[in-house]
Amino acid sequence: MPDEKSFWTTLPGIITGFAGIVTAITGLIVALNGAGLFSKPAAANKVSAETKPGALNEADSLISKPIDPQKPVEKLNPVFSMTQIKIEDHEYKIISSSLEAITPESSSLKIKIKYKNNSNYSPATFWNEGFRLAIDGALTAPSGDLSELVERHAELVGTVIFEVPNNTSSLVFHILDVGKDVAIPIKLASD
Repeated sequence: MPDEKSFWTTLPGIITGFAGIVTAITGLIVALNGAGLFSKPAAANKVSAETKPGALNEADSLISKPIDPQKPVEKLNPVFSMTQIKIEDHEYKIISSSLEAITPESSSLKIKIKYKNNSNYSPATFWNEGFRLAIDGALTAPSGDLSELVERHAELVGTVIFEVPNNTSSLVFHILDVGKDVAIPIKLASD
């Protein structure tokens, strides 16, 4: 009977063993980096800039400008004229909404919606493309990232986000589904 060589002493065995070691070391490095072992302290990440005497850099000019105190933005509560909408096999329920200031000029309108797909046949998309907001008559698309697939006879909760100028006088929320456009006026009530 001829002498059989161990797999680990052949060229393919050596390459396989080496690849396993490299993979293990790489995984260890990734895990340690994720745990924060290799991150630099915040002070080490700062970049210093030299300026000529008498010259101001952009950061100095921003610091030297007086900062105007922001006027408190009036907190408004969006009130929808209807909160439950059914379009063929699709049901929408507006669960909650909020209008939060982003800047002195604009706010973020967040609308939390429960979507139910009652279809017997196929999944349905629950995404930004199904919603628009008419701001003073001009339709705008959402700025959030809602993009879900809802299986048949299932439901899902998601949030649609719009950026709204603070000087807006009228808002109308539009649900676009199965070739239909359901318009829901929104009243902004003071808290």
